[in-house]
This record gives sequence, structure tokens and C-alpha cells, in this order.
Amino acid sequence: QRLASVRTSWGPGMISSEDSRLVAHVMFSPTGQTGDLETVQSVMTALSAARRSGELQMPTGDFELEPVGSFQSQLEANQRLMWIIPLVALINFLLIYLEFRDLPVTLAVFTGLPVSFAGGMLMVGLAGVQLNTAVWIGFIATLGLAEDDGVVMATFIRQLLRRRRVTTIEQLRQTVLEAGLKRIRPCMMTTATTLIALIPVLTATGRGAEVARAMAWPVLGGMLVEPFASFVVPVMYCAFLEFRLWLGLGVLESDSEADSCGGISELSVTGRDCAVPVFPV
Repeated sequence: QRLASVRTSWGPGMISSEDSRLVAHVMFSPTGQTGDLETVQSVMTALSAARRSGELQMPTGDFELEPVGSFQSQLEANQRLMWIIPLVALINFLLIYLEFRDLPVTLAVFTGLPVSFAGGMLMVGLAGVQLNTAVWIGFIATLGLAEDDGVVMATFIRQLLRRRRVTTIEQLRQTVLEAGLKRIRPCMMTTATTLIALIPVLTATGRGAEVARAMAWPVLGGMLVEPFASFVVPVMYCAFLEFRLWLGLGVLESDSEADSCGGISELSVTGRDCAVPVFPV
């Protein structure tokens, strides 16, 4: 009696299992034009369309299609970056505050960050790039670049106010306008050099160019709209200083301290020390 027969047939080279379930892997990889997440999404979309149309017939039983692979680590990295981005913004806010020691001025300078973030997000959407690790790294770089012009503008305004004794709103507005006219060119030069530096990255076609372009898109969008924030910072700063004048305070803390140290109106006091006249005996 014949107990067995030997024949040749096609079948899996090994039997794999995960979570006590049989698993069969169908391998695929990105073509280089798209990233891992985009490739997985396009494959799953194509498989779903094939199943709906009847082109792909699944065996009867408890079978399901589930993507696995290196893209899962990218998803985990994206989840970590979701709290790293706010942390970076908070650190930038604290650094600006340590520079000026003034909350309203810090808020005025900080307005450049959400404006640049919105511009970067808009550019990413227009470019059709999926949010991945490279894109979030580009946003982190954008947050660091966005505050530079505001810091330059606010610092120069404070320098002019320390050199002059501003007592009226007209003098204050003239000083802020002068500071803006003198510092708008350096701010525009910084933005222009950053945009020019992005041209080789955006036009690259070699290996790894897709990742580099993904990082460059947020920076491009953020720096294109960042000059608008350079006009907002002086206006908000001037509004805060006008409010101080309306309350009867000086435009700077040193001005109010000078008035409390004897009311010497003809001296321009800088810093926190009071000027005391010395008369010969």
C-alpha cells in the first residue's frame, strides 16, 4: 500500500507566524520618488481599490492585510516630534524673554513664530508633501530662523530709546519708524540669503534629495511669510510703549526709575543707578 507520494509544487519557503497567527509577507520598497509613508499609503489604497472591484480575491477565512516594516519607526518618530515641536517653541519663548526681560516685548517678538509656522505648513500642503520626520525637522529649523528679525528689530528700538528721552507719543512713533527703516534692510538680507541657500536643495535630484527637499519646504514657506512679521513686531512694540506713556510711565523702566530719583529732567538716565549731582564745598 502506498503511504505517500513525492511531487514538486510552488509554495512558501518558510512558514512564519506573529501573535500565534500565520503570516505571509509580500515585499515592496519605495522607488526613490516618494518616502516610506507615501509608498505604504499608495499600496494600501491600490489594494483596497482592487478588493472593491473584485480584481483581488481574498481566501475565505480570517485573513487581513496589514502593512509592516520600517515605516513604523517613522510613525513613532512623528509621534515624538508632536511634543518636541511645542517644546522647541517654548524654549524659544524663554530665550526671547531672557533677552528682553519684558513679557509684552517677548510676545511681540514671538509673533513671528506662528506666522512662519503657518507659512511653512501652507507650503508643505501646496507641495503635496506628507508630514514625516524630515518635514518636522524643517519646521524646527524654521522656528529658529523666524525670531531673528524680530529680535534685531526690537533690540535696535530699545537702543534708540535709551539714547533719547522720549516723552510723547509722536516722539515714540518717530523713533520706532526710524528704527524700522534702519533695520529692515538687514532683515531682508537675512531672509534673502536663506531663500537663495535653499535653491540647490530644492533643485537637487540625486540620492537622498527627496529627504532634503522635505526639510527645505517648511523653511521656504516660513521665510517667505516671515518678512510680514518684521512689520508686525515694531507696531506691537510701539503700541505697548504708547500704553506705558498713557499710564504715566516711561517708555523704559529706567525712565520711571530716573523720575523717582529726584526728578532730574535734563539728564538721560540709562540703567538702574540714580544720577546724584555733586557740588564743590
